[in-house]
Amino acid sequence: MEQALSAEGIDVTLPGRPQQVGKLHPTTVDMREIIDIFAQMGFEVFDSPEVETDAYNFELLNFPPGHPAREMQDSFYTATPDVILRTHTSPVQIRTMLGRKPPVKIVAPGQVYRRDDDVTHSPMFSQVEGLLVDEVVRLSDLKGIFLHFIRRFFGKSLNVRFRPSYFPFVEPGVEVDMQCAFCMGVDS
Repeated sequence: MEQALSAEGIDVTLPGRPQQVGKLHPTTVDMREIIDIFAQMGFEVFDSPEVETDAYNFELLNFPPGHPAREMQDSFYTATPDVILRTHTSPVQIRTMLGRKPPVKIVAPGQVYRRDDDVTHSPMFSQVEGLLVDEVVRLSDLKGIFLHFIRRFFGKSLNVRFRPSYFPFVEPGVEVDMQCAFCMGVDS
């Protein structure tokens, strides 16, 4: 046995090697920062199950069965009828509105799942939605929230454009485009 131990060259009496401490995934780091920025603006953080009923995921958001907008959000269905992997974090909004009266100021971060035939898209991704319901809330308030978030998250004053857009579940709808945070000063 002594001969075998000496041949291996392992001295079991030496102190152990320190374990390398891991790091959080970049998506987790970013999500925590996003949540922190919204929390500092007074938003509460709410969550809901990733496995959701069809009613909370679609019907209570005015997506009845057969609605064409469901095709954009086609989901992964479970063996249990009307139970799916959520396609957006909007069920958090429904659960919040059913559970409390306005004013409501929440963000809903989480994982969402959508079947997608485009190979450039992942069937699972992170999403953050916000809901602000109060007596006097204007589109300019939304613009201010987005501008504040962009400046805090990217640490720069980037060019931002708001343009009208159609979404089957909100009215009015806007898209927010911003200058590339990594290309500043690079001619394209």
